[in-house]
Amino acid sequence: MKSPISPILPLLFLFVITLFSCSSSDDSTTEPEVIVDPDPIPGQTSTYTTHVKTIIDTNCIECHGDPLDQGAIMMLLTYDQVVDAVNNRGLFNRIATTNAFNVMPESGRLPQATIDIVEDWIADGLLEQ
Repeated sequence: MKSPISPILPLLFLFVITLFSCSSSDDSTTEPEVIVDPDPIPGQTSTYTTHVKTIIDTNCIECHGDPLDQGAIMMLLTYDQVVDAVNNRGLFNRIATTNAFNVMPESGRLPQATIDIVEDWIADGLLEQ
């Protein structure tokens, strides 16, 4: 005699497979690239040492220091490391996004004025000093 539950199991299995196949753990692939304004802070030339280092030290080093913490995959301790993160790792996209699942720092989006300073630094050519 067949069990009355057996026809339900394949349907349940298909439902679970469909549910998980539609989700994605990497939302960054669908995140549009943020376009850098060519002059976000008119009349100011932003540099890493004068403007950006304090932002990084205050908001990023807790996880992106030595040692790395909270699953961070790169250090942001030096000018060269931060420039590499901007050029090759999407640092600006991560701080400028409005997507709460991708924003850095994980504690929440930085104030727009702070993001504008980083954007101005990028637009001004990633100057060190």
